Formats: sequence, C-alpha cells, structure tokens
Amino acid sequence: MPTKRFYISLTLLLLPLFMVGQNLDYRILKDLQQRRTDGWNVAMRWVSNSVYLTPAVPLGMAVGGWAADSKDLRVDAATVASAWGASIGVTMGLKYLVNRQRPYQRYEGDLLPVTTELDPSFPSGHTTMAFATATSLSLLYPRWYIVAPAFLWASAVGFSRLYLGVHFPSDVLTGALIGAAVAAIAYGIANRLREENPAIPNDVVLIPLSFSF
Repeated sequence: MPTKRFYISLTLLLLPLFMVGQNLDYRILKDLQQRRTDGWNVAMRWVSNSVYLTPAVPLGMAVGGWAADSKDLRVDAATVASAWGASIGVTMGLKYLVNRQRPYQRYEGDLLPVTTELDPSFPSGHTTMAFATATSLSLLYPRWYIVAPAFLWASAVGFSRLYLGVHFPSDVLTGALIGAAVAAIAYGIANRLREENPAIPNDVVLIPLSFSF
C-alpha cells in the first residue's frame, strides 16, 4: 500500500500545479457556469455518474475469463481491477492530505455548483477512476476502436466535473495523470507476472496482482 512518505512526495510534486494555475482555474469555471443549460446539466450529471459503472468492466472480464477458462482474460480483469482500486487509494489519500476546498467553497456565492460533494477537491476521483479504466483497456487491447472511445469517455467524465462546478481544472488534470500512471504500473506488473509464471495456476497469478498496491 502507498505510504505516508509516498503521499507527501507526490503532493510536493503536484502542489505547484494548482497553486500557480488558480486564477486560470477560476476563469475556466466561471465561463462554463455562464454557459449552462438545463439540458446540459442533466447530461453532464449522467456522464459524471457513469464512472460508478466502471467496476462492471473487470467483473465482466473475470466472468468471461472463467466461463472460457482463459487465464489471460482473468489476468486482464485483475489488471483493470487493480488499477481502478489503486487509483482510488492514491486519490483519497491525496484528497485528505492536501484538503483543498471545492470551487464553490473557495469562491462561495460566486462559483455556483450544479451539485455538491462532501470530500475535498484535489484531485478528482471521478477523473482518476475514468482514466485508470481507459488506460488499462487501451494498454491491454491497443486497437483504435477501444482506445478512442475509452479516452473520449474518460475525457467527457473529466469535463463533466468542471461543468458541474465541483472541481478545478487542475484537480481534473491531476486525476487524469494519476489514473493513467497507476494503470501503466498495474499493466507492467501484470506483464512481469505473466513472463515469470507462465505455467502456474490462474489464482496464483491473480492474488499477487490484486494486492500489488
């Protein structure tokens, strides 16, 4: 699991990102707020909430792997699940370590949200989960008809968080970077396990991957 030292180091690296860009963050959110419509409010809520369906991706892959008796598909499922879970762990640790206010809290009465959240703002958990899923699938299946829709959807999730007024742009950008980085690490671990243990039973491969973070 990530240590406190890891979180502190990551925070120091990312701190300039949202300190320097605070004024730009504000201008972007203010402009989006002035362009809202009732129809887009509903659509952006739906896009934002679609991230809660992401656990179904590795679950479906795992079920398919067991049904087809495919070790590769089962390891792929564990890779996606590990990236998703680890990205949440890193994000939640940073949220409470940095403890950044939401835009509507920092600029109360000026920046108005479509919806509200209870946890701190930095980084965006929705964006992190979306990009962890999209990056995992793109690395595992590098075909344009998977990569393009995956990243289009992940980007839409990130944009929805800005449109709804619940995150600063720097929150979303950092979430995307964390999700992609964690997914790349999980993919690398999975490949190493495949190479080192080509003939061992499926579950022996899945267990260390699942707890790799």
